[in-house]
Amino acid sequence: MRNLKIALLIITVSATSLFAIGGFGLQVGQSSFSVAETSPETGSEYITLTNSSFDGAYVIGGYLYIDAIPFIDLEVDANIRGNKYDINFENKAGPMEPIKFGWASTDVYYTLRKKVFGLSIPFLAGAKIHAGGGYNTHVSTPIADIDMITELLGGDLTNGDPSSLEDNLMDYLEENTIEATGFHFQVGLQFKLLMLDTFLNYRYTIVDDVVPDADGFGSVNLRIGFGI
Repeated sequence: MRNLKIALLIITVSATSLFAIGGFGLQVGQSSFSVAETSPETGSEYITLTNSSFDGAYVIGGYLYIDAIPFIDLEVDANIRGNKYDINFENKAGPMEPIKFGWASTDVYYTLRKKVFGLSIPFLAGAKIHAGGGYNTHVSTPIADIDMITELLGGDLTNGDPSSLEDNLMDYLEENTIEATGFHFQVGLQFKLLMLDTFLNYRYTIVDDVVPDADGFGSVNLRIGFGI
């Protein structure tokens, strides 16, 4: 029995040493914000455009961190976040069926973080609370507006065939993505069980031109990965 305890101690110490180097894994989460329904001015009683509202966005991505540097940890994570909304348009040619479309953003976060508090559980696990902040980059799709619809209809907003909107929409969004950069702050709980590495993070991102009519948004992410 004593030999078994010694063996478990050696395994735990070895795993802790590995975790001191860094880790990687996958993350999922939810971003918190609200985008209101919009009906931009069209300049004509025969033309209407309405984008439905949506709340928040789902997040999926991956992360990598290094904590071999004294006093500070380095972290990078890349994500895709998005949600769905409807586009409704009508002109003299008649109404179109609502297009079920989506808003999406790809993001990369670079973070410096530091341990605030640590807790050890002999032979089983360790946990720590960390806090930090950093720099982020974003590439997001625009929300539908009159300029977009005009271009998709070949310049004829009044008489263009609304049924052609959906066919050309994807190409337009790929060619008119919005790039932005910002800053963020985050706090998180890290839980380690041998080689398994789990995080629960809250992050607030300060950035313009990503979420419509907002200069920031919060996110809660769950990470599961491995220490290296």
